[in-house]
Amino acid sequence: MEETMPRRVIPFAPDVYYHIYNRGNNRETIFFESENYLYFLKKIKEYLVPVADVLVYCLMPTHYHIVGQARGTQTSEVLGSISTAMMRLS
Repeated sequence: MEETMPRRVIPFAPDVYYHIYNRGNNRETIFFESENYLYFLKKIKEYLVPVADVLVYCLMPTHYHIVGQARGTQTSEVLGSISTAMMRLS
């Protein structure tokens, strides 16, 4: 029987700082060459920067971390924009 980790539901709110991270399946490599890092940074700029202020990021071969501050005026607006941006980024 396969165990699944429960999904944490974190409500995104305007002007709050968030630590966003993701890791490859089974800690597998997700960035293989320098071009992969550059491509990912381009996508951060395209999808995440329009909806959040990216303060710092760290890209490692098997995972990444992004610290950002959500933009928006209402919790539902921020939730939709951050969720959509991360879905497109991934």
